[in-house]
Amino acid sequence: MRRIWLLSREMEGWAEAGGIKDVVRDQAVAFARLGWETNVVLPLYGFLRPKVFAQAALLWRGSSQHPAFDENPIEVWTLHQAEMTLHFVRIPSFEDKDGIYTYSSEDADPQAGKVKGTGYLDTFKMNLEYQWAITDYWFANQIEPQFVLGHDGHAAFLPAIARTHPAYRGHFLSTKFSVLIHNAGLGYRQEMPDSPFHRELLHLPLPVQKQCLLESWLDPMVSASHHASLATVSVNYALELTSGKNDHWSGTFGRFLRENRVPLKGINNGIGMDDKDPRKQLQPGFPPFDPSTGDWKGKTLCRSLLRERILLTPSLIHGRISNWNKTLYMNQGRLTGQKGIAALCDLIEKALTEQPDAIFIVMAQGERKFEERLLWLARNHIEKGRMLFINKYEDGMARLLFAAADFLVIPSEYEPCGLTDLKAQLMGTLPIVHRVGGLVKVLDGVTGFSYSRHTRPGLWGVFLKTLELQRSNRTQLDHMRRTAFASVLENSQWTRILEEHYIPWLTQSPAFPIVAQ
Repeated sequence: MRRIWLLSREMEGWAEAGGIKDVVRDQAVAFARLGWETNVVLPLYGFLRPKVFAQAALLWRGSSQHPAFDENPIEVWTLHQAEMTLHFVRIPSFEDKDGIYTYSSEDADPQAGKVKGTGYLDTFKMNLEYQWAITDYWFANQIEPQFVLGHDGHAAFLPAIARTHPAYRGHFLSTKFSVLIHNAGLGYRQEMPDSPFHRELLHLPLPVQKQCLLESWLDPMVSASHHASLATVSVNYALELTSGKNDHWSGTFGRFLRENRVPLKGINNGIGMDDKDPRKQLQPGFPPFDPSTGDWKGKTLCRSLLRERILLTPSLIHGRISNWNKTLYMNQGRLTGQKGIAALCDLIEKALTEQPDAIFIVMAQGERKFEERLLWLARNHIEKGRMLFINKYEDGMARLLFAAADFLVIPSEYEPCGLTDLKAQLMGTLPIVHRVGGLVKVLDGVTGFSYSRHTRPGLWGVFLKTLELQRSNRTQLDHMRRTAFASVLENSQWTRILEEHYIPWLTQSPAFPIVAQ
């Protein structure tokens, strides 16, 4: 039996932040269904302790080989589920965290520099303590993983730690390490300043540290390129990185890949169907419907249920919708510059003034400037009754929103893959996307709508086109919705993607040599 370990700081159902949570959970389920022994390793955040302690068992307690991390014991709590084993690593830097990557309102302390929505001040320590703890756990228990798949920069130093630190010499000789790049943007790679403090935090031999350098930064992805196989979450994003088209956002990382001829595999993300197929009752009160046959009665009912849910939770809602029969545009995700939120706000503001047939719901959290602008739009235009801003993620409401909406707007400046477009297509909600990165999988006029920022008609023109189609040609939209649903079923289920792309990549990847000390 093949055995795989997935390393991530988030996973759906446990620690939820961005799209990584969906990928990790759905990958794990799909590997297990294909007969792989599947393990997932998560940090034990403070907010997870009650849930984990109630369900999991303490498997191991030990100390770290890292001199700065050995003051407190490491604990690993395990939970065996039907399809996988979850390992929760209890380490000091995660104990007081109520969020995944950023300060929540509960743990914010502005006087101490802990501002709601900003990254943790000890992020680099958290990342490295997590990676060292995993390696210590394996080493102490004589576990030599067959395949390790690390998700993003949070796990990208681990191959170098396991392969090159003298404490583990010879232990991981047969392990195949791979790293999946979810976002290669500046800062998203979790790169650290090249300073004495951060070199000591990394605690690797000097030749290995030099291998990590990209300009004046210790870069986890650069490190991983020497000790692991690399892939990105879409074919087109890999092409953008290696061709220079993404250099504005990724800095010199793309140039590093090109100049050093680093192999970079591009594999489109999939989607798990267990809890996203509208033909099933996805949650109590969620009416099923079948996009493949054009049966939209349940979708229509979802809008009424969404309205009721919103009326029952007024504390979460900013703004007002007075006529729910108008064309509903939605956005759900992170409020960051990368996601094109400035363009989204411009669209909403212009539409609220000029297009009375459109209504908008945005469910998102993130950068303060975007939260404030959306709050202003919702409150300043409240008399129009055409916009809601929900400044919190709530799973049940999000599912209803995807099912209830007519269109999903994704104006990302760059997008490594995109998952919300797949979720929307399953629900008969057509995506409107900026044609970049993984969003090129949305076929304009076939499974959704796309535009280029540099050519007409742009986002506003496509928005007007969808509004007119909703008024005058719903037959075309119905056909597109059915086509989009069928396309996801055929091309984007995780078991197929693993069999056709991931498993060949993982199993055929070369063994990387131990670096000479």
